[in-house]
Amino acid sequence: MNKNLSVAQAVELIRFKVAPEKVNAFIEGRKTVDAFTSTLKGYVGTELLQVNETEFILVIRWADETSVREAQQITATATVISDWITQTAQFVSFETGVSVYEH
Repeated sequence: MNKNLSVAQAVELIRFKVAPEKVNAFIEGRKTVDAFTSTLKGYVGTELLQVNETEFILVIRWADETSVREAQQITATATVISDWITQTAQFVSFETGVSVYEH
């Protein structure tokens, strides 16, 4: 199957550490955030990966770089997101990249 790499998705990778007593609230709270995020132009999907007991990587996929940049402007001040982030013990890292290889 050939894929057109010129229409690669933009991907946000966000790493969190969560206090053990807040893990369940953190996971459940993501549902509310996804309900909000899914209304934004270009949203493709979200994966929340649990690396170990208290570390998570959030993968958010967007249709293209323009969509992710526009969404970042909106989400930077969205209380639904800031309220969810309060469940974390540490905001470790945030990166945005573009998919250049799909299999």
